[in-house]
Amino acid sequence: MVVPKFIRNKFFTWVDSRIPQDGATELRQRNIYILPTRYGWLMLVILILILVASTNYQNNMGFMAGFILLAIGMLSTFYTYRNVRELKLRVLKPEPVFVDQEARFLIQIDNSGEQLRSTIGIGTQKKQVIYFDIPAKGKAMEYIPIKAVRRGVLLPKRFVCTSIYPFGIFQVWSWFKTQQPCLVYPKPIACPEILHMSSIGEEEGVVSQKGTEDFYALREYQTGDPIKQLMWKAYARERGLLTKEFEDKVGEHSLLTWQSVAHYEKELAISYLTDALLQAERAQQFYGLELPHKKINKGSGDQHLHHCLEALALMP
Repeated sequence: MVVPKFIRNKFFTWVDSRIPQDGATELRQRNIYILPTRYGWLMLVILILILVASTNYQNNMGFMAGFILLAIGMLSTFYTYRNVRELKLRVLKPEPVFVDQEARFLIQIDNSGEQLRSTIGIGTQKKQVIYFDIPAKGKAMEYIPIKAVRRGVLLPKRFVCTSIYPFGIFQVWSWFKTQQPCLVYPKPIACPEILHMSSIGEEEGVVSQKGTEDFYALREYQTGDPIKQLMWKAYARERGLLTKEFEDKVGEHSLLTWQSVAHYEKELAISYLTDALLQAERAQQFYGLELPHKKINKGSGDQHLHHCLEALALMP
């Protein structure tokens, strides 16, 4: 049955108003819903036919069969509801992904009850869930994959927790939300031309750091200095114990600018800059990013790369 869109929107607006906004949801009578499955409706039709036929023919065995089916249905309602009651659901912060990858929302389910919770389903829709069991006084962790189709912030409207245990004739479910969005980086695409980077010259564009390659200076010996770096000739000339310092030259400073890709379509230009950032990080360069409304100073490392990619992902 197709429900009109405006009725569905009104219903979910009412549902959302009942969902806790603090990031954690405890399933209670207030936010748990239950209805028969298609097998439950079939069983109800069969039950009605049995009772009607038993009434017409005064058949006591028919009445007995009908009442047994009714008792099974009532017990199923209770046990199906109890299977999810008092479960605590929380969505943990997902890791950033690139466009066309799957964002993985980690959902933690805590069971404070004394009984096993069997066949608990978690997903974004009631027809697309992952089923698992939760031990008594235990917890379970499940990833819900959602494909990232555009850059920016991915925040699902709602998740669903459902179960048809034990008989499959009733389905119980509850919706819950998350305040933990997933950051979606732009899709990296190699630029067909070499991007014009704003680079500092050969002398200034190279960063010096302590290393083992090039001799840099002498300093007084300090406890713990490697023996192979001691200046024995100076010691023999009674100049005291000195230690040689070395330095390594670390990559070139490069500044990736929006002007270098401004002649391309916007989303394509963002993808080109994304690929250039990844290449600069792999080459262990010091790089920066200059956008129309934001500039990130030069640096390197995973955290610096994240800041640059985040700026591109959230670019208006």
